[in-house]
Amino acid sequence: MLRLVALSVIALLAACATPRAESKLSFDEAFGPAPQALEPTAAPATAPVRLRHKSRKLKAPGKDLPTARTSPELQAALASFVNQAREYRRQVKRGSPMPSEQAENWEAVTGALDSFLERPAEKTSSLDVIRARVTLEAELEEDARTYGDIPEVLADSVIKRVTQLSVRMSEVRRLMVTTVREVPRFSWPISPVSVTSHFGERAHPILGELRDHLGIDLAARRGQGVFAAAPGVVLNAGWNGNYGYQVEVQHAARVTTRYSHLARVMVEPGEILERGDLVGLAGDTGLATGVHLHFELWKDGRPRDPIDDLERGVDSSVELSSASLQETSPPAKQQGRRPAGRRP
Repeated sequence: MLRLVALSVIALLAACATPRAESKLSFDEAFGPAPQALEPTAAPATAPVRLRHKSRKLKAPGKDLPTARTSPELQAALASFVNQAREYRRQVKRGSPMPSEQAENWEAVTGALDSFLERPAEKTSSLDVIRARVTLEAELEEDARTYGDIPEVLADSVIKRVTQLSVRMSEVRRLMVTTVREVPRFSWPISPVSVTSHFGERAHPILGELRDHLGIDLAARRGQGVFAAAPGVVLNAGWNGNYGYQVEVQHAARVTTRYSHLARVMVEPGEILERGDLVGLAGDTGLATGVHLHFELWKDGRPRDPIDDLERGVDSSVELSSASLQETSPPAKQQGRRPAGRRP
């Protein structure tokens, strides 16, 4: 069962974030020590959160939507859960089974989370979402280190709530992004540039049948950086069938770009990007004959040939075949920024 504990924690971490080199925050690091006692009607004081970057694209940088309200009920439930969980851990030896009281403690806090998540996204405070996610992750890890057995049903229940909180954060951040109507000019997402397959009908290189190629293919080296072609917000980031690991970014109303067959995704849904921010590393995941970047541009729900919208810099030369590679000016940035309040 110790193996089950380890697998549960690993699954939790994989479900809530893309791989990062940074360590996770504990509850105390993010919000300070949990209160020792709470009156039934009193809410814990709001503690500061470590902010990473403020975004110029938020309607109110570092703040919530005007319609959002914090939940004193959730904050009280989380503080009570942490206090009780720590007390139960102090009462047992490391490696002991989880006491039934702690299992009931988990059930109580997940029930409070379910009630909180019934709120619509526009009325949800991002601080509440962050506090809840930090609490669940940190306390599950502490339980995994303390107890010799964590019930599988309980671990699955916690992982489910962490996933729901991640989705809610993406929804909240997306509402805070000011959507522009103008279609931006796009820069090449990879350098050097060599277009190895064009937009339109072609014989599929693996299946051999005629199919519409919904984007263009760009030659790449394994692990080469892939960059956002224009400012935007990440809609999806993860596995997408034949496309392998894929990132989808919205740039304007009904205008998106997609970056496919990545070896690794470096952003999360809801993350706000500037032009040239790193979105992933080139690879050959999914249905691919080799390492390359499949790049798509969608407007009004339809795929478009990206070539006409891609900028050609003064010092750059684009080879529209696989014959040669010409260097382009490297992107100014190499790492995506996180909205205010997001954790690694």
